[in-house]
Amino acid sequence: MNKYQLLKDAYYGSGGFDDGGYLHKHKRETGEAFNARKKQAFYLNYFAPIINALVDPIFKKAPLRDYEGIQAALLDEFLRDVDGSGTNIDVFMKKAAIQAKVFGVSFIVVDNYSNANEVALSVKGLKDERVLPYAYIVSPDIVEDCTIDKNGKLISFAFKEPSIIKKDKILFRTTTFTLDGWEINDEEAGVSSGTYTIGKIPVIPLFSRLLEQRTALPTPEFTSLAGMAQEIYNSCSELKEVLRNQTFPVLTIPSLDVNDIVIGTNNALGYDGNGMHVPSFIAPPSDPANIHMTHIANIIQDMYRTANLSFIISTSTNTSSGIARQWEFERTNQQLASFATQCAKAERDIIDLFCRWQGIELEYSVSYDNDFGIVDVTEKIAQSQAILDLNITDELKVDVLKRLLAAVFPDITTERFDELVESVENSQSDIAYNEPPIVINNSGSD
Repeated sequence: MNKYQLLKDAYYGSGGFDDGGYLHKHKRETGEAFNARKKQAFYLNYFAPIINALVDPIFKKAPLRDYEGIQAALLDEFLRDVDGSGTNIDVFMKKAAIQAKVFGVSFIVVDNYSNANEVALSVKGLKDERVLPYAYIVSPDIVEDCTIDKNGKLISFAFKEPSIIKKDKILFRTTTFTLDGWEINDEEAGVSSGTYTIGKIPVIPLFSRLLEQRTALPTPEFTSLAGMAQEIYNSCSELKEVLRNQTFPVLTIPSLDVNDIVIGTNNALGYDGNGMHVPSFIAPPSDPANIHMTHIANIIQDMYRTANLSFIISTSTNTSSGIARQWEFERTNQQLASFATQCAKAERDIIDLFCRWQGIELEYSVSYDNDFGIVDVTEKIAQSQAILDLNITDELKVDVLKRLLAAVFPDITTERFDELVESVENSQSDIAYNEPPIVINNSGSD
């Protein structure tokens, strides 16, 4: 099985998690019983929430972007529609980030139409016809070749994807990029090729974590989590089997002939009240079910702990101090900040390729959020009030206001933020101006 297939299925709940292919058959289990268990199996997906928890905070707020240049209008259009299908840059980067976290890396290709220069020469024509460079994401499971030089720079890249799906077979095409050209080998349409002068391969790797420079296809970061997800899938199936086969109690009565007795919820059972033995129920021990439930709970905790997200799940046995839990979140915060830096670099590289394809120069900067702490607004207000009670300088009061506004009103616009700060600064100046002068009496006593 492709090493990326389990990761993909663990995130989407597809493949073997959908049809029972990831279940393990017991040695003494019949084929019929195993097939019945496969149909009844269900998948508790903890893998996807963990991945999302390491991506969603980065895109909770739109990154700060600033760019200028003669043809900035073209870049506006590209950022609104990155892939030619109406996907804006924020959504596109989040898709690439999710794939990077799942597979360890995702590849962003910034391609261009081969007849871009023939369709239109004006900026308006390029925008109206949408004959602009476009980007798409290639997952590492379809990569055929990924060659780098001694400095870690891509020098060739090839991937294979379905071209046409027919009733009896699937036809594929292989796309190859080199430093100076491209080639498409299509099983249906044949071979086509071309050249470009952009000076680099139009492929950008987005890694899920900091790696050695010479790594192109790294080992996925969360391979172990996908294995744990498969273990939970099997344990849940086995637990359900135990519950179905052993949970229901059995009625026992003193009788020498049990063949003619029919017991159910629609009839009654009479017995001799003077007899020594009264009908009773016996039930199997609960230990097997408890063992499975404990095992599943432990694996879930291990999954979150492996991803540095153990602070998310709270258990009755969790006796960690507040400081210890703060340190746990600090590790997660650093992990998120590191990945945000990777995303920002990938986005800058996307814009660089866009400019190379268009033959233009633009100054582009982007800044992703690098602090993902959970703000306790009440505590922030109390801290600010305590600082103000110290009768501090006016300049420090303004700094306190800035921090308080950022905590209480995180979505405030820059213009409104500046207005409030300026208002406080002016009020402080007015107070200082209106204070009565200090009179110093230098006259001595006669």
